Amino acid sequence: MIYKLGRFITYLISLILFRITIIGKENIPETGGALICPNHISNIDPVVISFTTPREIHYMAKAELFKNSLLAWFFRKVKAFPVNREKVGIETIKTSLKILKEEEILGIFPEGHRVDPEDRTAPASGFVVFAIKTKSPIIPVRIKGKYKFRGKIEIIIGQPIYLEEYYGKKLSDEETHQLSEKIMDTVYELESA
Repeated sequence: MIYKLGRFITYLISLILFRITIIGKENIPETGGALICPNHISNIDPVVISFTTPREIHYMAKAELFKNSLLAWFFRKVKAFPVNREKVGIETIKTSLKILKEEEILGIFPEGHRVDPEDRTAPASGFVVFAIKTKSPIIPVRIKGKYKFRGKIEIIIGQPIYLEEYYGKKLSDEETHQLSEKIMDTVYELESA
């Protein structure tokens, strides 16, 4: 309830503040588990990505946001859960896999922090492991623009990426890293028509 209400209110506010265009909404599956994997340019990104689908997105969020009990309560209500970005704990892994196995949407920013669009950074590769383990598609999403008053923001959603050829296989760290880089290449190559 809080998630839907919050999304509605922030959507109305965003209509006033920004000029948001969403391209490729049809690429987000209506059912089943999926990972939404966008680039990350601002703290506002998770809010704006929530406008792309009526489905609720469960976000990994940095553990520091959960130190304040009131904020922790709020973030949990809007489906976020903590992750230690230095060393991902077993609880975070279990929560991520559970979300996907329960056929819900997991939101992960593979780069782990905000990145200037001109400055690519190496992504973490855990999202690739989650996708393979749960046989879930990865939805690449590119966020373009600047969050300034009446600034143009484009959310470009690519076609789902299925990693079927890797199902049931044990990949090396190098292989998962290469796959994660390839997926982020796909994210950054997304363009509006």
